[in-house]
Amino acid sequence: MICNVLENINTLAIEERPIPNPSRGQARIRTTLAGICGSDIHALHGLQPSLSFPTVMGHELVGVVDAIAASESDGEFQIGDRVAIDPSFRCGKCELCISGKENVCEELRVLGVHCDGGFAEYFLCDLGMLHKIPDSLRFEEAVFSEPLSIAMHAISRMTSNTRKKAAIIGAGPIGLALLIALKEVFEEVIVFEVLENRKSAAHVIGAELVLDSLGDNYPLEDIDVVFDSVSTPSTVTLTEQIIRRGGEVIIVGMAKPEVGFKLLPILKKELSVRGTRMTRREDFKSALELLVRTDPKSIQAIITGYWGLTDSIEAIRHAETHTETCIKEVLDCRR
Repeated sequence: MICNVLENINTLAIEERPIPNPSRGQARIRTTLAGICGSDIHALHGLQPSLSFPTVMGHELVGVVDAIAASESDGEFQIGDRVAIDPSFRCGKCELCISGKENVCEELRVLGVHCDGGFAEYFLCDLGMLHKIPDSLRFEEAVFSEPLSIAMHAISRMTSNTRKKAAIIGAGPIGLALLIALKEVFEEVIVFEVLENRKSAAHVIGAELVLDSLGDNYPLEDIDVVFDSVSTPSTVTLTEQIIRRGGEVIIVGMAKPEVGFKLLPILKKELSVRGTRMTRREDFKSALELLVRTDPKSIQAIITGYWGLTDSIEAIRHAETHTETCIKEVLDCRR
């Protein structure tokens, strides 16, 4: 099979490898589409400490069940099923997993980081990572299920009962996923973004207002809940300015260690600040259900390019260097 291998920092190669065989509890998936994530680009530059070389990246995956370990063949999934992949392995036994917080399991491992992922014609995963794609949903929409599941989990972290006005800072793939989801929850959703292509996508999806997060003046203390999908010093400052007293802040973007909230605004405004990490199985299920209700034009506005697997090195480099035109690039592993 053909696969894209991260051999070392900044070193990618297209290789031919044997097709893997599933072990007990596993399925082999024939990859259909694979989204390129910002974390894949971080890994390329050696900024993913959990990753060891060489590895096959790719965790935003949809495909077809191609083989199932013999002992598992009478279960929920059958050969030929169309599936989306929740890319996280959890132990399922610890107190966190049992209490529904499996996304912070201490034994958490991720496809494409701790083991080979789906930038390949075939990959292996646990049966518990599979979700059947609804019949009404095309692969071209279902490939966005993993980013959308992260948004669904972020929304589940809210404790505020106020559903009037929300703000999203950053309209990258996760910010736009939040927009799709928050439109069903809040009366008004405002997006702050600097790149024109991402502003345009936010308008297509249906943001009530899209503003330049660095230039537009916005009323102070006007937002009930802020979702920061960027987490830089400037977005923290913006959040402190626009969040109302008693409001809630959900930190979605992976912040660098030096980025943090000042304690005084949290104290004076009595803010609730909550973190969110990855996703849970129930969030993934909710994401697929939401995609069924979502206008395909919204996903089409986010996916800005399709590439063949043999062109995947160029695709990853393009996604990194062309942010003014790229939002979500996708590998079509059938070609």
